[in-house]
Amino acid sequence: MSSVVPLFERPISPTERLYLAMQTLAPPFAIQLVIQGTGSIDERDLAVAVAGASESCPGARLVRRGERWVDRGIAPPVVVAAEHSLVDAPLDDHPMLSRPLDPERGPTCEVLLLGSERNTLVLRAFHGVMDGKGLALWAAEVFRLLRGERTIGARDAIADHSLVESLGIDGKPTTLLPTARSPFGRARPAPGESDFLWRRRTVEGTSPAVVARIAELITAAVGGKTRIMVPVDLRRHDKDLRSTANLALPLFLDATPGDGWSRIHAQLLRGMVESRELGEMNNGGLQQMPVWMARAILRAGMSIGARTGGNLVSAIVSHTGTVDLDELSFPGFAATEVWGLPVHTGMVPLSIAVLEARGRTELVVSCRNGAGIASLLERLLDDIAAALGAQAQPRPIASRGPGQGRTVTSIFGDLVLAAPDAVAAIGHDGQLSYAELDARADVVAAELRGRGVRRGDVVAVLARRSLDAVVGYLGILKAGAAFLALDPKHPDERILGILADSGVRHCVTERASKGRAALGDTDVLVVDDLPHSGADKAPDLATPDDLVYVTYTSGSTGRPKGVQVEHRGIVNLMRSATDWYRLGPETRYAHYHTQAADMACAALLLPLLSGGAVVLVPEEINHLVLSEMLEGPTVNTMMVTPSLLEVMVRLDLRPVGMRAVSIGGEALHGPLAARARELFGPDCRLLNSYGPAEMSIVCTALVLDDEPSAAPQPVPIGGPAADTTVHLLDPDRLPVPDGEIGELYFGGPQVARGYLNRPDVTAERFVTLSTGGRCYRTGDLARRRPDGALEFAGRVDSQVKIRGNRVEPGEVQAAIEQHPLVGRAAVAAVRRAERGDNVLAAYVVRAAETGAPQGQERSQGCDQMAQQLRDFLAQKVPAYMIPAEIHIVDEIPLTANGKLDSAALSAAEADVQERGIDTANDPGSAESDRRTEDQIAAIWAKVLVVEVSTLRADSDFFALGGDSLASVEMLSQVSRTVVGRAGEAAFVAELEELVHQLTLGRVCAAAVHAKRTGELG
Repeated sequence: MSSVVPLFERPISPTERLYLAMQTLAPPFAIQLVIQGTGSIDERDLAVAVAGASESCPGARLVRRGERWVDRGIAPPVVVAAEHSLVDAPLDDHPMLSRPLDPERGPTCEVLLLGSERNTLVLRAFHGVMDGKGLALWAAEVFRLLRGERTIGARDAIADHSLVESLGIDGKPTTLLPTARSPFGRARPAPGESDFLWRRRTVEGTSPAVVARIAELITAAVGGKTRIMVPVDLRRHDKDLRSTANLALPLFLDATPGDGWSRIHAQLLRGMVESRELGEMNNGGLQQMPVWMARAILRAGMSIGARTGGNLVSAIVSHTGTVDLDELSFPGFAATEVWGLPVHTGMVPLSIAVLEARGRTELVVSCRNGAGIASLLERLLDDIAAALGAQAQPRPIASRGPGQGRTVTSIFGDLVLAAPDAVAAIGHDGQLSYAELDARADVVAAELRGRGVRRGDVVAVLARRSLDAVVGYLGILKAGAAFLALDPKHPDERILGILADSGVRHCVTERASKGRAALGDTDVLVVDDLPHSGADKAPDLATPDDLVYVTYTSGSTGRPKGVQVEHRGIVNLMRSATDWYRLGPETRYAHYHTQAADMACAALLLPLLSGGAVVLVPEEINHLVLSEMLEGPTVNTMMVTPSLLEVMVRLDLRPVGMRAVSIGGEALHGPLAARARELFGPDCRLLNSYGPAEMSIVCTALVLDDEPSAAPQPVPIGGPAADTTVHLLDPDRLPVPDGEIGELYFGGPQVARGYLNRPDVTAERFVTLSTGGRCYRTGDLARRRPDGALEFAGRVDSQVKIRGNRVEPGEVQAAIEQHPLVGRAAVAAVRRAERGDNVLAAYVVRAAETGAPQGQERSQGCDQMAQQLRDFLAQKVPAYMIPAEIHIVDEIPLTANGKLDSAALSAAEADVQERGIDTANDPGSAESDRRTEDQIAAIWAKVLVVEVSTLRADSDFFALGGDSLASVEMLSQVSRTVVGRAGEAAFVAELEELVHQLTLGRVCAAAVHAKRTGELG
């Protein structure tokens, strides 16, 4: 005779025994998750999904059998109530939200589909079988199936008691006495009134330490000593645990009026760190009693609490975390709101459920009813909403024009009409007002249209950072086309390659760059050869779907990729950037970036779309330029990389009048953030910004507090821009839990169109998730912190940021291997701990036919070959892509996984013979200048972190690991401590052409010459 084996079962935990006792005292004693959205949900599809989700989460099918919960094998019902919506009646009186759930016969869980549009879903569970996190796990499974995805499952048969036992914790529980007062005093419902009230509030934005802030206000309402109970999810002790059972135990916070939220929050954090909740497993002994006995004691306690106002705790405040609405959506239904209904419990006068979703904080309160309680509750909620709203990180809002349906050109046109005489661009040779820039751009637009440029075309711009270049960019946009910015300082091969890849037929330039512009097979238009006015007003030809610009980024296969950014993306960025960067008519935004990067697009467009001015910095960055930008009277807004910020800090500059500084392009670490706050002062808005080129420049930002943490870990990259969705997914594109690392995917209007003429790579990186949303897959890893901020955690591939520029080592490797002396090469990123930045290191094997020098010639031969490769690369790639370290090795070892074996490479590097500095034969050296040379050698040793004894006259700054930003620091120190102010300008001017041949002997010679010039002058 065979017996039926239960599909799933587990013991009833002591906590759940207590909940069984409460079930008839405060019905329905259920946790409920409400999801509202647009579209509709098909009843049959929902029933199939609920059944499948309950198969993977059998905790949704439990009934009581003695002292055990047993899977009865029947899916929870889907109840359709088209005649009811959540606006038909107050929550307290809503018939569907008070439906009983039967732990003895079932069901213990059910799903409601409400409203005539069938767009409100309520998932309900008797609290004896599930907690809030368990309900969320089940809900996520339902929506995975509605999207056609596979389920993950939650089949662990473990609840609070068994988890605490497995952890071996046996702490002392808190002594609970019925002395905690209610915020509303005594509460006895009048005849005919409901025993409990539900009220809801929505706060725009999210607040740090929200539980502590609410506790502070409840304490003030009580007016005396208060005890707040905060449920803590025990799953934090086992990240792999997937159970829907009750896995929450309380922390108790004691407060008195006047205690600030920071003190209460510190108390909460200490409790979490010490895992105090684990000691509360058997508090009071009620859990061990028979259900009937516990019920009698609870009934007496409820009566005493209502009559006297004395309670075990004053309130329960439960934060159920942050919910991604995209994970509660599927094609045909988009979730717009989600909130949880707290359990009615007569033992506690007030219970608040807090949930965050899409930049909003949802508050729902369950409260014991009584005479006058409703108005007191409304007043308390008003106070909480006001306090949280004042502290919240607000949802970005549109400002001065940006909004759906707008374009870059239409916004600029409105600014021309509103303030024609306002300054729009400031250059070394003058400035342009909005009206003057608009008139000159009309001339360029008319000329381009006459030459056949049409809406949707891409037009190259090859020009310095000049007023003529700004005219060219805007003229292209007014012609209905998009611009592709090229940097005249980039090598010919790079420029020709991009022109060929993009297929552009027209190039806008200035007279000074006309020769370079003629390199490609393009029609060349010289801006400064055109009149400054006289053209008809150009109509706004662009639509939000049209391109604003194309910018090329490094490619892993050796071929750069052109990112196509649309008007909608930039307009949406303005909705957040206006607030982030304090943009407005007073903005003076420094443009010193390479024209070919999206940082340059930010410096150009952000001020011109907010009524401010772009400040053009024509020179390359050196310490004099940095001093003028930061300490001069013009610039007050800029975007910097952490690498450049490090140089600014080391130069000991004194910024004046800075309104906003955005840090981005690389990971920012705590110590540098703290030094930056000290450098720029409290009046400057300091932000950590993040954004791939494919996300329209910047898609997340964090405003740094007055005193950023100096901890060594990376500074969070903050929260997303307006209408930007964030997904943290595992390799199977399934969401990872909060706090765990996943790959960053972004959705929303800032997602770029794709890569120009590269459908293969576009399909790989621009993907459509199962929710139906199109996203950009960044390749970056991140985690979501408890406060909701994102924290960068590395890359899934080898891509690296060098001084804010995205570099694929494979592209640099491909360029090196084109040299005839090279047989094989490998390129990797190296993080320099002493400077906190990334550099490229190249490992090169000679071509077989060249042979390898032996003995004493080896070191000199390696140095010479490294310099040859550096000069070769200077003709092919931008300066930031030239490796700071080039090592000539006999072979390139690989790990067992086929990856570059960095440790083995370090051992294989050519030995560097230690030798002292010797400039005796250098024509610029004289015995009288030996002290100057020794001073400079000491500066090199400090900046490069090398032994001074290893330096000699032909030592190359870049070969020793320096880069352009390190050279700024080195030249600044030489100029100010050795050359002196009188010869400073002459020194910088003399070295400007030596960027790829920066040897110690040449620097010494230039310093000696400049020093003498200054003394004579």
